[in-house]
Amino acid sequence: MFTIARPAGENRAHALPAQATHDSRASLLSLRAAAVLFGTIATLLTMFAMYFDQARIDIWTINRIQEFDAPYLHEVITAISTLTSSHWAIALWAIALVAFSVSRLWLPALAMFVMPIGGVLNQVIGEIIVGRTRPDGSVVERTVPDIQAASFPSGHVMGAVMFYGLIFFLARKIQNSVLRVSIQAFSAAIIAAVGFARIWEGAHWPSDVLGAYAWGGLFLAVLFMAYNKIETVAGHLPFIHAGEIEHDEERRHAHALTSVVFFNEDTVSKVYNPGFLPRALYWVSFQAPFPYIANRAALDAAKERRNLAAMLTEYWYGESRVARVTGIDTVEGNLAVTSEFVDGREPVNRMAAKHFLRDLRERFEQAGLPTWQIDPRQPRAVDNVLQTTDGRYMIVDLESGLVSPLASIKSWVRAIRRGHAPIFDTVYFDITREYVASEAESIRAIKGDAWLAELESQVAEAEQAANAWYASELRLWSKLIDVRNWKPRAEKAVAGGQDKAMGWLTTSVDTWQAEGRISEFEAAKLRAEMETPQFQAVVPHLGAHVGISILLRFPLGSIARAAWSALALLGATGRLMARRIDFAAWKQAFSIHNPVVIALAAIPGFGAFAYLAAGPIRKNRLLMRLTVDAVMFKMPWRLYERTGMRRVMVIGRAAGTHGPAATEPTTVEPIVPRQPVSVPAAQPAFVPSPVMASTMTQPLRTYDAAAWD
Repeated sequence: MFTIARPAGENRAHALPAQATHDSRASLLSLRAAAVLFGTIATLLTMFAMYFDQARIDIWTINRIQEFDAPYLHEVITAISTLTSSHWAIALWAIALVAFSVSRLWLPALAMFVMPIGGVLNQVIGEIIVGRTRPDGSVVERTVPDIQAASFPSGHVMGAVMFYGLIFFLARKIQNSVLRVSIQAFSAAIIAAVGFARIWEGAHWPSDVLGAYAWGGLFLAVLFMAYNKIETVAGHLPFIHAGEIEHDEERRHAHALTSVVFFNEDTVSKVYNPGFLPRALYWVSFQAPFPYIANRAALDAAKERRNLAAMLTEYWYGESRVARVTGIDTVEGNLAVTSEFVDGREPVNRMAAKHFLRDLRERFEQAGLPTWQIDPRQPRAVDNVLQTTDGRYMIVDLESGLVSPLASIKSWVRAIRRGHAPIFDTVYFDITREYVASEAESIRAIKGDAWLAELESQVAEAEQAANAWYASELRLWSKLIDVRNWKPRAEKAVAGGQDKAMGWLTTSVDTWQAEGRISEFEAAKLRAEMETPQFQAVVPHLGAHVGISILLRFPLGSIARAAWSALALLGATGRLMARRIDFAAWKQAFSIHNPVVIALAAIPGFGAFAYLAAGPIRKNRLLMRLTVDAVMFKMPWRLYERTGMRRVMVIGRAAGTHGPAATEPTTVEPIVPRQPVSVPAAQPAFVPSPVMASTMTQPLRTYDAAAWD
């Protein structure tokens, strides 16, 4: 078992130095650039594989590679293919997962645990989206027996890139330089060799291998971004229990699950420093660090929420049953929640304490307050209760240490309807205000007008503090689940994006015409096709994707675009099942929101143009190539022009044409029908449309039709 270097002072809460923060940001930017680059290449190669089952460049390249020979080459390639096969890959993955877990290297274990997602991605692309078959013996020297299996992208290559790429990444922290370099060199060699091996064997086309490298690289770039983010905030901590906080050991204190409690004369201060799992779960749920460590807005919300609960229990039971928060203080250099000291002990009768918690849970739920910390079904809920000398039960902790799905069905319904899922110390203030209004007469009779006014003010302050807390975090899932804002957001995205999309497409036609790549007649034909109902049915969704991409950045934009297309397809399916549309209408919707579009929509950056793969656009090769040409200009570092890719994309330029579109008359050989065609005299005379009439006066310009097919 090798040793991974841990940061100095791993059991202490500490701030990252400025240089480490700068390096972390630089690493994040480079990984984002890598993700965009890999995503772009993966998208292009996927589209290439969809349209070319046996491309000439693939046939030529695989034959040149298969001509290579060397001593023991066959044995070496067989060994590499066996090592990267599914059986060995699963076995090595399981061994690595167990090894990291036993070594208590939780973050590497978590990274290894999510590896199967890449396998699912490979299957979806190969079986559902592309469906390309392997090389056959008619065009290559060697091939594999099962030539009907899915070929793009190569599973061996993509699996090797993900597994050995992760091993290479993790090995950077091995202290022994010889062992570190050896592991990284072996991993790099396997990644490099497996692509050559799969082509040499005839198992995959060269573009299958390149596509696997691109998709595997995209998966790793996204994984490494998440890994570095989690490692920065929680990689040095215990798995669950709170990490140590530097403090005076002689000071009276106690250790809780995710915090350390310091006892003062008449107050107690709680400092949070939860372990790896609570922090990781919170980051996954809300894309933010654990809130009660250093987020002052979250701590202020906790204060106002606790004091609101204290006032309500005072109304329910005649005196407060919740320890109030007196302030948010700094203790031992850390923010702390300081609350009233409760002179009590553990409940003598735990069953009676649970009965109190059940009653309190029902009241909390009725008033819209969070119930996780006081729910008797939660194993540690009773630990939040102290029994005073006069027999009262007091709640001393209402702040959660863990994001948990264990809430009542009613709480989940409330959370989803209000866009507050996942659930973490969430108060449903609309319900709280309704409850206070419904109980106003009773509250006024028992506590008086001034107390009621103070309660209403406390509700307002708690809501204001909670909104400030929510605004300080990304809360991706909450925004996606907030169905109340879906319609206005969608209408806004479509309204702005549709105009941009049509203007962008029209500009693309004008650009090609100005460059002489299409004639005036061809440009008019493209503009006419862009006005057809089939194409116009795509434009709102293309516009929505453009609008989403403008409003949201990665990963929000990728998720929102894919969700938009998937929901559109699900909606059409639902209308078909409800017999609100016929099968023909559903088939048209499927051609627009097909699985290819949904998959491409998730690609960072270029997902905005996923609807280029919609049926009405994909069937028109000229329009698609023109549009893709304009899209590719958005590639970073001018890769589209520098790599010569544009010359391949625009190979429809008319011979002898330079500069603006040709307008000189050119000859066109007449098309002679195989059988004579007679037109009955009763047929009405043909009247050309204004667009066609303006273009029919110009002779057609010849171009290489094969170049577009």
